[in-house]
Amino acid sequence: MALRSRRPWVSVLLGVVLGFTAASWLIVPTVLEIGAKRRKSTACAYYGHAGGLGRGHESAGGTAGGDAWRADADEAGDDDQEEQDDEDEERTAGNRSARGHGGPPPPPFPRPRNFLYVGVMTAKKYLDSRAVAAHRTWTRSIPGKVEFFSSEGSGALPLPAAVPVVSLPGVDDAYPPQKKSFMMLKYMHDHYLHKYEWFMRADDDVYIRGDKLESFLRSLNSSKPLYLGQTGLGTTEELGKLALEPGENFCMGGPGMIFSREVLRRMVPHIGTCLREMYTTHEDVEVGRCVRRFGGTQCVWSYEVRGFWVGTLKHVVKHSKEMCLNP
Repeated sequence: MALRSRRPWVSVLLGVVLGFTAASWLIVPTVLEIGAKRRKSTACAYYGHAGGLGRGHESAGGTAGGDAWRADADEAGDDDQEEQDDEDEERTAGNRSARGHGGPPPPPFPRPRNFLYVGVMTAKKYLDSRAVAAHRTWTRSIPGKVEFFSSEGSGALPLPAAVPVVSLPGVDDAYPPQKKSFMMLKYMHDHYLHKYEWFMRADDDVYIRGDKLESFLRSLNSSKPLYLGQTGLGTTEELGKLALEPGENFCMGGPGMIFSREVLRRMVPHIGTCLREMYTTHEDVEVGRCVRRFGGTQCVWSYEVRGFWVGTLKHVVKHSKEMCLNP
């Protein structure tokens, strides 16, 4: 009886043990798997949060990964800029030091030399005096080329300096020099029209301040018809005798005439007509008439022009002769 009464309890106990064992086999792996997933999820959340911070700051231009790289790049750029500034400062200090100790300053930025062509009207009897004096003085300040125009055969004369002389064929030294002046302008047009921007007709007894003239001309457009100089209307006795209409003028020959490239381009092909149809014996009046008729402009007077010429070359000629005697 006692054995029979214990069998149900043993069966129950055995069933519980077997059930617990079976449940352990089924439940424990699932629990372990869930735990592993939780740990992995936590780690991903941690690193994902850190990465999100990095991306968030990078997009906002803040700190973290992207900003750290940008900050490093900026620091490197600042370092390079500081090094460049230091080098520039050292060079500047070196230049100041060199100048302070008598050293030469840094060379200026070179400007094109083919800018202004000056034709100087002279005569055989003045080649060894006025022409030589001008060649040794103001011609060196001209940003371009200076040549001296004289009558036919003048180039064969011996001179104390290498003065560039152009002998105009068929031209003499007679005064007034209308033909010489027009033929000189034709020579400029035929040989140098596309090589220079400005052209000047000058007398052999003027002193030109090339630096000031260059500064002024560079502020103008040589592709426009410009005719510059000291405006003339004639003397009181000549009023009404120069065939000038009201409002017409000319550039006086003494101080010099300046032509833009465009004026020469328009006028020179008609020089033959201008020589045949002269109304006066004044060379500057007839040149001005030709410019007005075929160049489409007349003399433009500016107060700035007055500073380009300094008196005459009388004192320069004197010193030039002294230099010839005592080189």
